[in-house]
Amino acid sequence: MRRALPFPALRRCLLALALAAGAAHADERPADWAQPVDKSFNLYRMSPTLYRSALPDGQDLPLLQQLGVHTVLSFIKDDDKAWTGAAPLQVLSFPTHADRVDDADVIRVLNLLQAAQQQGPVLMHCKHGSDRTGLFSAMYRTVVQGWSKEDALREMREGGFGSADDMADAVRYVQNADVAAIRQAMAEGRCSPSPFSLCHLRGLVEVPVAPAPVSVAQAHPAS
Repeated sequence: MRRALPFPALRRCLLALALAAGAAHADERPADWAQPVDKSFNLYRMSPTLYRSALPDGQDLPLLQQLGVHTVLSFIKDDDKAWTGAAPLQVLSFPTHADRVDDADVIRVLNLLQAAQQQGPVLMHCKHGSDRTGLFSAMYRTVVQGWSKEDALREMREGGFGSADDMADAVRYVQNADVAAIRQAMAEGRCSPSPFSLCHLRGLVEVPVAPAPVSVAQAHPAS
């Protein structure tokens, strides 16, 4: 009778298989695009410290822990504690909808992502891992990593994250976003490029949180 693998060994095997699967498809997509890790829940690696996915469940925890994920940022209203349980993960919640996202939301999310990555790898997710996650991923690419809007949109639409039709609202926001203005507002510690944004009023009654420093992490040639 075969003995079952010890749990830590099983986790290592799962990670090895996931990374091997991603490597097998690496030659089919640009190397700087998010690379597949586990397509069963739309898990992709955007950088050594940033992952994106659909809503995980408890069965996905061993893989995420093996990847070193320290923080989970959710864009849906469901409580991630339902699947993270007692796992030592920092859980952040920013529920929204792709058709309601504004510049202040983007700045808030990018600040959260950059601050959390200083502690370790971060996973951001929505329900399906395509529209809301796609929007914030594309804005991270342009505002933080310096990608051109065209390159970010191409990855968003053609990266295998979901149907382009389901991303219409997210694509529309990215197309119309003033990347330079958002980056400048972040650099100056403002919550929005617009002085009329409601986030300025919220700031009068909330304890201010110091924004993470913004820098273009990597140059990315325009299309």
